[in-house]
Amino acid sequence: MDTYFSQNLRFLRKNQVEKTSQEKFAEVIEIKKPTLGSYESGRAEPKYADLIKLANYYQVNIGDLLTKDLSTQTHVQKAPVASNLRVLATTVNSENEDNIEFVPIKAVAGYVEGYGDLEFIETLPVFQVPFLQKDKKYRVFPIQGESMLPLKEGSYVFAEYIEDWRNIKNGTVCVIVTKDEGIVLKKVFNYLDDKNLLVLKSTNERFAPYPVMGEDINELWKFAGYFQGEFPS
Repeated sequence: MDTYFSQNLRFLRKNQVEKTSQEKFAEVIEIKKPTLGSYESGRAEPKYADLIKLANYYQVNIGDLLTKDLSTQTHVQKAPVASNLRVLATTVNSENEDNIEFVPIKAVAGYVEGYGDLEFIETLPVFQVPFLQKDKKYRVFPIQGESMLPLKEGSYVFAEYIEDWRNIKNGTVCVIVTKDEGIVLKKVFNYLDDKNLLVLKSTNERFAPYPVMGEDINELWKFAGYFQGEFPS
């Protein structure tokens, strides 16, 4: 199978009129999310029925989808999907199950820039945790600084991907990936509908709350647990 197939799928999904995650896009075209993930990462060859669905959805020829670099084609149409959805670059294991990607300290700066780049995400270490829900997407982020005591610097947070930001309840602890601040762990207060911003608050009272505009946020992940090498004091 020509390698343009996986490249084309990534290009087409990222260039839709409205962005969407793999999970929601898989629902739209009725392909299992792990299967779509394996197609986009080049780990599996597509079934003919799936090729038809994808070609029809994007209004491209099956042969072109397989053998041409569509990013250089001017006739490729942008396909509309549901609004308020996000693109998530993700990886799967040999059983087509979502991996949990681990973002080490040394990769934080790269993650802020490359969070939506599948090739970058594929360079991160991955693992599985059996007690986490299989129908949710998780990633692990490092904690830096003292703004979220009693979690200490050097701890690692397990976080669940948030697709629709407007449903976040006030006071929810989240990992926020921002353009200017990088990766931070804060309590979130949601003013997206009224003012297009979130107010981020630390649990350490020495740090003042501050607003972040919606367009300055790259990703949001809901706190799901943490690992800390020392017993919390």
